[in-house]
Amino acid sequence: MAYLRSRSNINLLLLTIIGLAVFALVAWLGYNAGLNASEGLSQITPKNLETVKGTDVYLTSISLAENLNLGNASGLATIDRSGGRVAVDMVLPVGVSLPAGNALEVWLVDAGKNGGLGESSVSEADQQYGTPFANMDFSASVDSAPYGTSLGALAWDEARGSWHLAYSGRADLTPYDAVMITVESDNNIGNYDPRPGTPILIGKIEGNK
Repeated sequence: MAYLRSRSNINLLLLTIIGLAVFALVAWLGYNAGLNASEGLSQITPKNLETVKGTDVYLTSISLAENLNLGNASGLATIDRSGGRVAVDMVLPVGVSLPAGNALEVWLVDAGKNGGLGESSVSEADQQYGTPFANMDFSASVDSAPYGTSLGALAWDEARGSWHLAYSGRADLTPYDAVMITVESDNNIGNYDPRPGTPILIGKIEGNK
């Protein structure tokens, strides 16, 4: 009887140890899953953007980002509409770097009549003395498309651990509905194309109008 009782105690002890090990494994997996899910954005929380106080816009990747293995890239923009100031941080996926000869550029985007995030800011009253480009058909096509204005290129900031841009300029940012990050394959040098390159991250500015 003593032998059976001793063996029963040993089995109970082993089961307890196994149970604790399983619990520890599950907790460890959950912890690491949380880290992986928050990787990127956790490094660029609003409290790190000390230069700008305003509306936070989280930037998420779109399908075209996969062409550069940037599908897991993430970003955060903080916009002070009345002060005309914007701060943007972007984190690339671990182990992925930007191809040589490419630049990352930040854009504010206003929705056109036929597409884009948010509402169109096309104003007929603004054209009472004639259509833009002095061509009605061309102006109608331009009004249909989203309009982007560049804030400049992101630069690597060692202290922040992210690609960073601090913009201060235009006072009125209310017409814009979204923040977009593009890859400029011409590196924005020489006689570069002033239009947006390939978009990889985008985020809607909530409560903008």
